[in-house]
Amino acid sequence: MDPVLEPPYVGQPAPRFSLPSLSGAEVDLASYRGRSNVVIWFSRGFTCPFCRIYTDGVRAGYGALQDAETEVIQVAPNLLESARRYFADEILPFPFVCDPDKRLYAVYGLGDRRALEATRTAVVSFAYAFTHGDTRNQIRGAWFDVMNRNFLRRLHHHAMTAHEQGIFLIDKEGVIRHLTVVGPIDPVPGGVQLAELARAHCAQTPVLA
Repeated sequence: MDPVLEPPYVGQPAPRFSLPSLSGAEVDLASYRGRSNVVIWFSRGFTCPFCRIYTDGVRAGYGALQDAETEVIQVAPNLLESARRYFADEILPFPFVCDPDKRLYAVYGLGDRRALEATRTAVVSFAYAFTHGDTRNQIRGAWFDVMNRNFLRRLHHHAMTAHEQGIFLIDKEGVIRHLTVVGPIDPVPGGVQLAELARAHCAQTPVLA
């Protein structure tokens, strides 16, 4: 990852990174330069019932993103092996990469909203899952990502932090053209809305040879 001293901003080159993905391939941000816009979505991953809904929304509008020459990279703070167990044979059309130590979140300026927000987020998330027919996925997600040899560390990771989500739209030259930072469970745009953002902010961006 590129070391940075301050959070990136619109008009600045996006910090580069390379992370292993759910499918096994390494996802390198630099590889998209000159051929595709990129939306990097920093999410809470598969243990969050809201992010599971938002993931479905991006997937539903993925065709519109392809038409807008835009790829999505979903970043999650989950363990990679846990993500592979959770998704199993389910195929996501876009890359899903894991950053369990949240180092890339920090590089992109996304912080933790601390204990009070963490408590609220946990209560709202579990209550939503249990009252909206998503209990099985909530328990599976927590079991795979928390109940392991790093139990205490992972429990702290889920129960004591409330990391911000971020949407970063990067053009074909690797420059940030739009960014949005929201709370841990706040709504994020679906695939169709992200495609519209790409057309609005990246359509006139020249691709240098």
